[in-house]
Amino acid sequence: ASDYEALRPLVEAQLVRGERALTAEAPVCYARTSGTTGSAKDIPLTGSYLKALRRIHCTAVAFQHGTCPEAFSGSILAIVSPAQEGTLANGKPFGSASGMVAESTPALVREKFVVPAPVLTVPECRVKYLLILRLALSRPDITYIGTANAATLLALLKLYREHEPQLISDLRTGGFFLADRVPSEVWASVGARLGPRPQRAAELTRLSQRGAVARIADLWPELRLVTTWTGGSAGVAVEALRRELAPRTRIHELGYTASEFRGTITLGRHPHTGLPTLLTHFFEFVERDRWDRGEPEFLTLDGIRKGFDYYILVTTPSGLYRYFVNDIVRVTGFLHRTPLLRFVQKGKGVTSITGEKLYEAQMLAALRAAMTEIGRATRFAMMLADEEARAYRLYIEADAGPRPPATRLAQLVDSNLKEINLEYLGKRDSGRLDPLSAAWLAPGTGDAHKAFCVRQGQREGQFKTIALAYRNGFRFDFEPFVERG
Repeated sequence: ASDYEALRPLVEAQLVRGERALTAEAPVCYARTSGTTGSAKDIPLTGSYLKALRRIHCTAVAFQHGTCPEAFSGSILAIVSPAQEGTLANGKPFGSASGMVAESTPALVREKFVVPAPVLTVPECRVKYLLILRLALSRPDITYIGTANAATLLALLKLYREHEPQLISDLRTGGFFLADRVPSEVWASVGARLGPRPQRAAELTRLSQRGAVARIADLWPELRLVTTWTGGSAGVAVEALRRELAPRTRIHELGYTASEFRGTITLGRHPHTGLPTLLTHFFEFVERDRWDRGEPEFLTLDGIRKGFDYYILVTTPSGLYRYFVNDIVRVTGFLHRTPLLRFVQKGKGVTSITGEKLYEAQMLAALRAAMTEIGRATRFAMMLADEEARAYRLYIEADAGPRPPATRLAQLVDSNLKEINLEYLGKRDSGRLDPLSAAWLAPGTGDAHKAFCVRQGQREGQFKTIALAYRNGFRFDFEPFVERG
């Protein structure tokens, strides 16, 4: 097995000296990702591999159409990271793989896109999202929304609620109240799309006058399909998103994807799992428990079993050989003899203070059940393992509405964890692990945490939330955001 740091000298040999260090075919571009630590990772993409990724993307879109054809009848709001963000020392461009692949969306579909690609390059995140929102509000006929993380849509909705008067005024006059902060080359691509929409402005004014808080279902009543990640910690935001949608709007799993490769295609009859992209990638698997014990047994697709969790390793045509991405997937079933996979969590989402081996997926399941019982939806969640206190502390940002004291939430989550994890039960009952505590967070804490991480070097477009970590070494302090009383 290898990771990026093991391959970095070979990637740099390609970049700096033009050597054929990883593949005979020279890369045409690079997908840049910050990962969670260390220097930026530049993932090589050869022309043939990029062509294969685009073929996978077109196949995925075809399955989406088969699942919900009416989603393609109107306009499409697609939000991805930019395809090109700069140029490396060897003259090759770098950007996001998702942006590069999105450019290959079938022309009949791409013509329906609401947001021109240059908008995605706006450097100020808030300005970019408000411009995306302004463009989307002009199109009440949006039937499809695609974005990797459901939190992006919640962020757009929050911006609408904060700037409703300005946005409605802009629709009426054909302007944009932050136009002076949009780069000129970007403005050139959107000017023709921002004409006056007095009828649309009147519709949203009537909605505002009714006094109800606007939902996505109100802003885009024709919406039929939202394609996004639903697995792992991304599922937290999906729960809150569902409350903002009409019952007839489907949420479709985007599929198991990473900057390094695309692992699955979601099938219509298996909406929460994916078919491995086995014609493009070579996959290996190690049972989670065996990997954690340091006794790995490497299996191929024909050797993995339903209901088991595995660490995944992938070999790509661009030179990532037996690449360990620290992801855990679960076999959920089979299509004929081919296993179907679902992303469970990052491998690092595991903590153990006294031997309880608590997994992020277990924590999220316990939290989900607790929040369902109290009737609230989670917008952001983080649980920190405090080794010195021998206890966990849970921080929750919830949707608006009445809620019980945080002590009640802590009791529910603690009880659920005891049922899910026998080791946790044993450590709690023996007193080796002290009771879990919880705190309600002020609105906007999740956004503040994301902004902090971006300032520390994580890329905004590829930001992925983890929900379980150790307090020791965790750099963001949630305590100033705790709602007291």
